[in-house]
Amino acid sequence: MDKIIYGNGTLSRSVIGEPSIIAKYSSGLASDLHRQSHIVQQATLLVYGNVTKAQLKGVLGSLPIQEDFQHPLDPTATEDWVEEGFVTDRVSISQADLSEYVFLYRKLVPLVSCDTPVRCAMVAQIVKNALDSALPGGLAGPLRFDQFVARSFSFHIDLIKNHYIEVSFTAHPDNGVSLEALETEFRSTLETTLESGLTQATFERVKSRLTGQLKSVLDRDRPAYNRDLILDQLMAGKPTFSLADQMSAVEEVQLEDVNQFLKSLLAKGRETTRLVSAEG
Repeated sequence: MDKIIYGNGTLSRSVIGEPSIIAKYSSGLASDLHRQSHIVQQATLLVYGNVTKAQLKGVLGSLPIQEDFQHPLDPTATEDWVEEGFVTDRVSISQADLSEYVFLYRKLVPLVSCDTPVRCAMVAQIVKNALDSALPGGLAGPLRFDQFVARSFSFHIDLIKNHYIEVSFTAHPDNGVSLEALETEFRSTLETTLESGLTQATFERVKSRLTGQLKSVLDRDRPAYNRDLILDQLMAGKPTFSLADQMSAVEEVQLEDVNQFLKSLLAKGRETTRLVSAEG
């Protein structure tokens, strides 16, 4: 599905090759690959704890550094990460030794507007939390609790290079429900929310809950929270921001921002669907 969603872009490529190639690797080849991919000059030093920026600069200034730092992953570059173009791919397959049926859906669309990376991330988080809930406009009510269509599901939204939005949905049908019926209900419910947007009440409830979660991080835990947050951002090649940035940005998010984001997911993009059933 990565190959279909990302095409020939960087995100669809394996660092170490296809399974048949990996099977031929020796210890020496693995060491060579590790040496090529772990270059000190391309590393990012992440420091947290009881140390000031001036202290850190003083220590680093005494080291024999001969090259200026260059970020190994440019957080603003978008070329070649995803292949441009439109794709609609839907396949029903049977899999041996499958314990339960599963419905898989992924869609990639351009990100229409984003004032700042942190603000856009907070808008996306509010959208994700709302759609993942049983509140009006959410998926959980129609799919899980109202009609018992899906026994369980997971829903995710990811921002890629602040240039694309990826939506992914995985669900297991409830007893007596076909994969096709699950797909129909999912698409109908999602499309209704994308077109209509969230209500003010749903938006306020989700925003309030997210704000409370951010504020609940204790002062003593904030250095570790920021470390983990920024480490994840660096590993994904994303712009970095802190807990304080998140708290400030979420307060500024308005219902109009969220509904504009939702409507953008209706755009034509790269879409792939899998209906996976057990053989026999």
